Amino acid sequence: MDLDNHAIHEVSMRNAAASGRRRAIVLGASMGGICAARALAKHFDEVVVLDRDEIPETPDDRRGVPQARHYHTMLGLGQRTLEGWFPGLGDALLADGAVRVNHGRDGYAFVGGAPRIRCESSFDVPTCSRTLLEHHVRRRIASMPGVSIRPRTTAVGLSKQGGRITGVKVEGDALLEADLIVDATGRASRAVRWLPELGFETPEAEEVTVHVGYASRVVRRVENERRDFRLAMVGTDPPQRLGVASPMEGSRWIVTLVGYHGDHPPADEQGFFDFARSLPSPVVADVLAESEPLSDIVAHRMPSSQWRRVDRMKQIPDGFLLFGDSICSLNPVYGQGMTSAVLQSDALEATLGGVSGTDAAFVQAFYRRAAKPIAMLWQMATGGDLTLPQTKGPKGASGSNFATRLLSAYMRRVMGAGQVSEMVASRTLEITHLLRSPAGLVSPGMVWEVLAASRRARPAAPRASGGQAG
Repeated sequence: MDLDNHAIHEVSMRNAAASGRRRAIVLGASMGGICAARALAKHFDEVVVLDRDEIPETPDDRRGVPQARHYHTMLGLGQRTLEGWFPGLGDALLADGAVRVNHGRDGYAFVGGAPRIRCESSFDVPTCSRTLLEHHVRRRIASMPGVSIRPRTTAVGLSKQGGRITGVKVEGDALLEADLIVDATGRASRAVRWLPELGFETPEAEEVTVHVGYASRVVRRVENERRDFRLAMVGTDPPQRLGVASPMEGSRWIVTLVGYHGDHPPADEQGFFDFARSLPSPVVADVLAESEPLSDIVAHRMPSSQWRRVDRMKQIPDGFLLFGDSICSLNPVYGQGMTSAVLQSDALEATLGGVSGTDAAFVQAFYRRAAKPIAMLWQMATGGDLTLPQTKGPKGASGSNFATRLLSAYMRRVMGAGQVSEMVASRTLEITHLLRSPAGLVSPGMVWEVLAASRRARPAAPRASGGQAG
């Protein structure tokens, strides 16, 4: 730690003492938990992160994070934010084998019946396994003053005094007291069940039911002169099936296949390959066919996107926050989960800097601030899912809804225009990666370009042979 960091830490600790923020406890040491710890470390004397798993010293998969064995991505805004927190993080990932991907230039995307035109997007993303990214971020956060991570520690309940959550009960009958407890254990959070047992309100949940299933396999990445992409994504039209081949460290691909509403990719060798071959472009299946398998095929299912509307709660306990996927877990097809945790961390830091103490007013202020980026991600994900007639959502959020049909028709035009217009392709990528407001989709210039370019869009392309990207 240099002298400037010493000085910053001393000021932070004086502010923490003055505000009564001495200790914070975070439940969960995955991306959500460690992002929360980063924000808390600037405002508390001590931040203790608890996790029931062993935390490996090297970037290895953990039993408690089975979804890490599937394709993950950090969206462009999330990556830029991480780089702002930890300068040099991208270079460290590249040194450990991550692959720099410019999604416009290096990405092959077959959507809306034809490949998206290649363009020079305004951002690059170091692409690797979730495990490697999480390892690097966790290591940096664990080195922050006052932060400690305690593995093999399982929370079994909460303690309260009056209207305040005052501590965490852990296995072995120990009680760890804190001024703030943050639950970042994810969609299956047990704290949501503990709250009503203590007399507090259970947050209502909105759900959009997609019954998505996905299966993944890691394979050896080999050089192929015919291949001119670093990442490939192929989807059917309508978007019922999807395949992704993404580079990982160690000269590997991770291939993830996805299906909606029970049309799930099989986890057996032949079924997995046949599902890939059923996609409207052969590039993902070709990656499988020419590559040596390095892992078993692993499968996972998720019934719905879920948003616990903590921002609407009326009875809010002091000293307790839900965070990350514990608030909102999104259809993983859109790759938004890790970026959501990053944006919530920024919201938490801003709230800590603007509201003293850890009472219900502070908790409510965070929930309302976090709801803004969550709402944007929610609308992007569920808006796409509701174009499928089988998808079920809250009242008024249906694929048969006029507004949804109108948006769906326009988005088909956008995808068609992106097959021939570099401007549309580039802008759409920036919006998908949160580097441009979704309102940019309906700006006058964008609408004009979409309408003009979609008339020139190619019809659905026949299946090509070989690995050449279109």
